[in-house]
Amino acid sequence: MPRTIAITTVFNEERTVISVLNDIANYADAVIVVKDGSQDSSREKIERWKEARDNIYFISMRENRGQSQALKRAYALIKYLLEKRKLSPEDLVVELDSDGQHDPNYIRALCGRKLGNPSVDIVLARRDFSFYPRYKVWGNRLLTLIASLLSGKRYEDVESNYRVMEAQLYLPLLDYFLGHRYSGAFETGIITGLLGYTTDNSLVVKTPCYRAGARAFDALHVLACGLLAWTRVKLKTRNNDLDSLTSRTLAEWTDGHR
Repeated sequence: MPRTIAITTVFNEERTVISVLNDIANYADAVIVVKDGSQDSSREKIERWKEARDNIYFISMRENRGQSQALKRAYALIKYLLEKRKLSPEDLVVELDSDGQHDPNYIRALCGRKLGNPSVDIVLARRDFSFYPRYKVWGNRLLTLIASLLSGKRYEDVESNYRVMEAQLYLPLLDYFLGHRYSGAFETGIITGLLGYTTDNSLVVKTPCYRAGARAFDALHVLACGLLAWTRVKLKTRNNDLDSLTSRTLAEWTDGHR
């Protein structure tokens, strides 16, 4: 059976991070935690938490660069661990937030659906928007529609960012993924669709809470990044800085071990 590797990013989540990490660790064989330049006590809490645990990879970014850049660091570490044969290509990687919006108890259901349907490359959770304001729901629907049109794949909630896919699929994704602020989920939906990956976006998950963050301007930024991602894949314009990205990631991973 493949192992389950969880990725979660942290920015000033001192109130929730340990509770979420404990829940994640119940379902994952290894956890990649990326601290995105937090200014609160998140780092100290994570350092203490991981002391008694194995298979915790802690990347500590010195500056806040946004969730998508934090995810890009995690993707680079996945690539490195695959190259070093610390991960198997078929290992399942789950991405979820550390702010309490993604319930880790769904990890088993997401992985089970992926394992139960080999023809599906990605299982992307579809959020229950009961706690979300109306403008947020309509904004998500608009971005989901645009991502579906650009990728040629049908999505129900492209911005969910609660997904599971095999580790090996991150290598082609990383070739095109830029990652600016909140663009990560939108970019990933477009890139993976254009690369021919199939996505099951039908599993509805309860969202325990709503955390405000993105603004209307951020939605325009996400849209621009998605259009750029579409263009780059169509023109086969791959990232040429992956070596330097890996070097920065490994340096921040080492720093996170101190």
